[in-house]
Amino acid sequence: MSERIPTRGEEYVSVSVAARMLGVSPSSLRAWAAAGLVPHRRTTGGHRRFEPSELEEWLAQRGGAPPAAPAPHAPPELLATRIDALPALAEAIRGTEAEVADSVDAELATAGTRASVRAAAARRRRLAAATSTLADALETGDLAGPFREAEWQGYRGGAGGAAGEGSLMEVLAFRRAVERSASRHLAGRPPAERRVLERALDRMAIRTVIGYAEGLKSRRRQVSR
Repeated sequence: MSERIPTRGEEYVSVSVAARMLGVSPSSLRAWAAAGLVPHRRTTGGHRRFEPSELEEWLAQRGGAPPAAPAPHAPPELLATRIDALPALAEAIRGTEAEVADSVDAELATAGTRASVRAAAARRRRLAAATSTLADALETGDLAGPFREAEWQGYRGGAGGAAGEGSLMEVLAFRRAVERSASRHLAGRPPAERRVLERALDRMAIRTVIGYAEGLKSRRRQVSR
């Protein structure tokens, strides 16, 4: 990937603006960029910048499209996206990215799910980003990021032809792994905090399935053309 510095007159956008275009969290986009998965440039000050036309092309190549604007009267979430900030719960999750990925790898291996080295590495990056995004959301009290990210990842799986069973096994293994990792740090904490985590993880799983179904529809439309 080119690291060419933007020159005067070119249109580039920041991480936050690019993340909104793709419908993902800024932390996930930074992780993708750091791994070389998304086209970007760096300014002389070291800041990442993204060109909208490159992002649209990158998204189209993966069977996606820029997220549609939310309907003005969309039904409410089963779990409100705004909650009281839970920094202690966020701290219980933050830093467990490798542990969560190891746990998911072990569970999928036990279930007989095999993946290439490249696919396994991509899955670990995906799980690390999801764990980090959830911790950030619990710290700020805004769960929209992990919900949106889960749906987007599901969409990418469906549009990319990933097996539905494998995608479901992964998201459920992720749910269990996060719960296990957090539980050791929640002793003595109010039970309500654990319930918030459980409901948030449930909702992430549901959004992943919804996204997968939409991605599969998009793939079928492309094939039928």
